[in-house]
Amino acid sequence: MRRNADFRQGCDDLVESATPARFTRRSLLRAAVFSPRDSSYDKLWDPREASARTAITGTVVDVSPHILVLHTAQGEQRLALSPRTTAWRGTAVAPAALRKDDHVVVRHHATQNVAERLWSQIGRVAGTIIEINGGTLLIDEGPAKGRKIVLIDKGVHQQIQVKFPRLEPGYLIDVIGLRQQGYLQALTPATYQPPYRADHPPAPPLINGHIPVPVSGTAVWHEPGEEPPGLLGVAYPALDPETDCESAQVAAEAVTEPHVIDPHTVGPGCVRLPYLSVGSAVRIHNKCTERSAVLPVTSCGAAARLFCDRCVQCGTSPRGRVADLTVTAFVELGGNLEKGCFNATLTIAG
Repeated sequence: MRRNADFRQGCDDLVESATPARFTRRSLLRAAVFSPRDSSYDKLWDPREASARTAITGTVVDVSPHILVLHTAQGEQRLALSPRTTAWRGTAVAPAALRKDDHVVVRHHATQNVAERLWSQIGRVAGTIIEINGGTLLIDEGPAKGRKIVLIDKGVHQQIQVKFPRLEPGYLIDVIGLRQQGYLQALTPATYQPPYRADHPPAPPLINGHIPVPVSGTAVWHEPGEEPPGLLGVAYPALDPETDCESAQVAAEAVTEPHVIDPHTVGPGCVRLPYLSVGSAVRIHNKCTERSAVLPVTSCGAAARLFCDRCVQCGTSPRGRVADLTVTAFVELGGNLEKGCFNATLTIAG
């Protein structure tokens, strides 16, 4: 089917359309081809019904001490603000301190139109350090996400270096901060990362027989990039090597730029995961909140496999990232964006 020119031509428009249908279409095809109607796959997750119940993303139209007005993909939406509503904009702030046109992620009550928690202008960059010029870093986030600029002010440099001691080309970094025009202003390190080069991650433990399920590790989140707002999905760290996750361009650049790492050339990563394709369904369980959801694999999380960090939000997770969630999925499962991670288990659905 991949070699059929007419078939590929018919899919081009759907692939290029930046809508949730672009990311769920493969799941529908996969279920139609491989899953019988009475299988558990369809009972676990119907991509046509995948929608967030407690998470909203949008831009601020107006804000007062009692009401937040957002422009979202579904139109204008109003949320009540209560005395218990908390907000983050680089640090804890009053909800009324949000600014017009700020990009905001909201967790609200499932049955009430009341905001519980707000994150304004929050951003994240995780990948390999390519260049350093003073406090400015160029970071490669992998073939699916490209390169980002991070600015680390002197006031937070030492705090970040506690968890990422080797701020040098070829080493990994994962920071959370404020989105600015064209760069991220880093404010805090996201997780605890051992100091090794990105092209020499620790080998995962040997497994005799099948990979045990569920797989335990860390679940993190990533900025949306080309993904549509409100997408529920997972950037999976172990996509089938035949997918576009492996970038020939990145591999070619690695020849001339030794700090550009092609994640598919550095082994299986810190945690052993089964290969999956885009459109597969996985169940993610947040051990901290005891919330679970079955989500589609929507993109490549190749950079996540390079990290052998731990999450310490509720206990200490095993080393390695099992899921790189969309912002909406992370918030929907009860994760707090400024914390960066939660301890999770991943189970293959169906």
